[in-house]
Amino acid sequence: MQNKETLTRRQLHVLPFLISNPTVDLAAKLSGVCAKQIFDWLNQPTFRQELENRKNEAVNQAVDRLKLTASKACDTLISLLDNAQSDSVKHRVAVDMLNMTLKFMEFKDMEQRLRKLEETIAN
Repeated sequence: MQNKETLTRRQLHVLPFLISNPTVDLAAKLSGVCAKQIFDWLNQPTFRQELENRKNEAVNQAVDRLKLTASKACDTLISLLDNAQSDSVKHRVAVDMLNMTLKFMEFKDMEQRLRKLEETIAN
């Protein structure tokens, strides 16, 4: 498989615009590369793979930032639950916290079940 070193300077130039804009046309306009050229590049596996790699990297960076603030967010919710003057605020926070806890538990259960299934298939 080829890597980003095999992409042209123009291809590398347009990648951030494709990641940060909702359409190819807007990315083309902002990058100064015509949309037809970008669509042609999107048909090339090397270019598509590099775009996908960069999108994944951007998502991973965002998730890492969220992880760093998760504790602070929990502290804020707990503080609201303990100190809010409004019963409706306390209720909303309590419901949100319970829903998040249930989702997390479902995710962990699904993860365990998937791991067991993969182990069964591998054996």
